[in-house]
Amino acid sequence: MYISHYIVDNEKNLCELFNNIDSIFLEKGLTVHSDRNTTKKIEFNGRFFAVKSFQSPNMLQRLAYANFRKPKAQRSLEFSEKLIEAGLHSPKPIGYVVNIKRMQIYQSYYISEFHEFEHDLVPVFKDFNTHLDLIEQFIKTVTRMHNFNIYHHDLTKRNVLIKPSEEQVFSFIDNNRISFDRMSLKMRMESISKLTNNIAELHTLAKLYSKYSIYSPDRCIHFIQKGFEKSQRYKKIKNFLKGNKKGAFDATPFSTRGNQR
Repeated sequence: MYISHYIVDNEKNLCELFNNIDSIFLEKGLTVHSDRNTTKKIEFNGRFFAVKSFQSPNMLQRLAYANFRKPKAQRSLEFSEKLIEAGLHSPKPIGYVVNIKRMQIYQSYYISEFHEFEHDLVPVFKDFNTHLDLIEQFIKTVTRMHNFNIYHHDLTKRNVLIKPSEEQVFSFIDNNRISFDRMSLKMRMESISKLTNNIAELHTLAKLYSKYSIYSPDRCIHFIQKGFEKSQRYKKIKNFLKGNKKGAFDATPFSTRGNQR
């Protein structure tokens, strides 16, 4: 087994945490999220860290991440640093650990400072009209992100942490799927179309985006609808391939559907 790890320059005193991450993650900490991947809040040397353990990939992915593509843990660190460089907030990156055996990745961890927050975007969108000021502030922040040609492919409600008392209210997490391309309006609207399934809310997001960009409300609405339809098709096909009957493809045109969540 070959273990590769990287620690940012000003955190070299955390070598013990990185050298023993397997046992520390297994035995200590509070689980704050568990789905495909698991994130724990772990205390070490009087500080709190968020340690994300990535699900073991399939064999082809294990080979690719070990030999051809950067592992998710490494991308999480590098892309979080780029967000910070652009003046946006992401929990301070600390480092990553990758376990490689027989030229395949079997385990990887991304470690950042634990960011204390009040909530994510889920309760904000649950009571959408009450939180319009906060939503407008968020869309303004996303517009700035896009102006730096940063495309966050997992811009979902749970991946945005909120602490209203901070100067930078919004903190972006789960950053391993980010690309850096010149952002067309199509890409911009696709990015925010995953935030809600409610048509009226999508239109509001598009209009707010128009307010802080050079694009007209009508064009923003057009492309956010296209982005929503694309993401819904992907979900339906994915569910269908998994054998989920509830995921059977719905070909109903976007404009004829009622409001839905």
